[in-house]
Amino acid sequence: MKPESAAAKYVLPPAVYSPQLLEAVVYDLEVYLDWYRQSKVKKQVGATPDPEPTHSAETVVVIEAWLAGKPPTLESLEELIETLKNLELPQIHVMLAALPNRAQRELLVNWFRNNTTPQLLVSFVADRNLGGGVVVRTPNHVYDYTWKQQLVAGRDKLAGIIKSV
Repeated sequence: MKPESAAAKYVLPPAVYSPQLLEAVVYDLEVYLDWYRQSKVKKQVGATPDPEPTHSAETVVVIEAWLAGKPPTLESLEELIETLKNLELPQIHVMLAALPNRAQRELLVNWFRNNTTPQLLVSFVADRNLGGGVVVRTPNHVYDYTWKQQLVAGRDKLAGIIKSV
């Protein structure tokens, strides 16, 4: 078993960037752990184990990073699940007019992780009413960089521009 400090320093792979993905990986690992236990018992009694369940790409990355080339064991899988469940990572919520595609999500997640903290979970929400720009919500603050907010903030300038036309 890894020392407590090593589990506390576990670095989540970049592929797992949102609370929802982390939750899905934990669920996937729990299914895998159940299969692993049943397979072990079936092998001991001479029965043919069921085929290994498939994993999401994110789960595969997490397993590979955790095991570092070693074969999985019951203890290592249990410890991984426990470590993931106990991660306390900062979270932000990014609201855009439309959900970003995969490349845009990667770009945004990388930017936030490089400019704030590397161990950050980012969730994306779409709101067509924004029109454009972004709203970033942290536990302590809301940062509104939407076009609507810019127009409201510059209302006096906009009125002056319209009068001069």
